[in-house]
Amino acid sequence: MKEFVVQQEIKTQKELEALQVFLRANLLPADDIRLNNSVYLTYYNTEEVLVGSGGLEIYDTKALLRSLAVSPEIRGQQLGKQIVSDLLAKAKSLALVEVYLLTETAFYFFHKLGFQELQRNEVPDVIQSSTEFSQVCPTSAQVMKLNL
Repeated sequence: MKEFVVQQEIKTQKELEALQVFLRANLLPADDIRLNNSVYLTYYNTEEVLVGSGGLEIYDTKALLRSLAVSPEIRGQQLGKQIVSDLLAKAKSLALVEVYLLTETAFYFFHKLGFQELQRNEVPDVIQSSTEFSQVCPTSAQVMKLNL
């Protein structure tokens, strides 16, 4: 049975810190995320426990999708797909035209959602200069892009 979740956009430093704890628990980078020029969505279950997240770091008309995580106990219930859908809707509402991401484990998941693989040198400089791209993710991470 699919668990009911409620979406919330992060607005405060305290909410950001809760997200960082959640991301670390799901073995994702968290220390470099910020509220400035970013949108982070969090998803809570009926017990108000954080069970999912995703974010966009915004660079003019482009964004880097990151921090997509779903609690292990509710994986397989389509929450990850819903989070990406919500983030892409938000990106379109902000008039963004391209969304990039780096992944070590979810290539096929993102490919099914329309993202296409590209080489690191094909990524715009503004995205390459992000901390996730330049410092956090290893060069072995696959790079993907979606035109909106």
